[in-house]
Amino acid sequence: MPLVLPHHTLEEIPELLYTELKKGMVQKKHPFRNVVFSTSAQETPMSRWVVCRHVTPEQGFYIYTDGRSQKILELNQNPNCNLLFYHDRQGLQIRFSCKGKIHRQNELTQKYWPGVKGHSAENYTTSLAPGTPIASIEYGQEFLEELTDEHFTVLELNPYAFEVVQLSREGHIRANFEKTSDKDWKGSFLVP
Repeated sequence: MPLVLPHHTLEEIPELLYTELKKGMVQKKHPFRNVVFSTSAQETPMSRWVVCRHVTPEQGFYIYTDGRSQKILELNQNPNCNLLFYHDRQGLQIRFSCKGKIHRQNELTQKYWPGVKGHSAENYTTSLAPGTPIASIEYGQEFLEELTDEHFTVLELNPYAFEVVQLSREGHIRANFEKTSDKDWKGSFLVP
């Protein structure tokens, strides 16, 4: 069943969406847990699937990465980025335009590193940086002797606009929103 219905007002839609987005952070099989994260590298769009870890009180998002990854270089060059959420059972797409902020070896990473356990911690402790060319698969499975937070990085993605498309047999709904304050959005309906 669609989440956004014709009787919903522009004022109600952001709250409906953020309620569903928060479910994606706690329910491992929720479609909003994995999201397409896009940056740009010298004007070329670069997209990849990531795990969205947290919705902030200011309605931003946290994702984890290795501080040596390509996405860090791209965000340093251009902090503008996008997050694309898609809920296939509801026919719901949300695309956020964000400014990215990199957190590495600071208070925020110290807060979240203890929750990264087991094989997940190894994702941030490979001997070689992500994307490094290797001669054999085994070289990509070499880890630092000590599991430290040296390369663990939290990306804080702060949206300044989003667009929602709700597909439905009763008629598609599309709306665009711009952030006016920490939790306030000004929206307008668009032709789907």
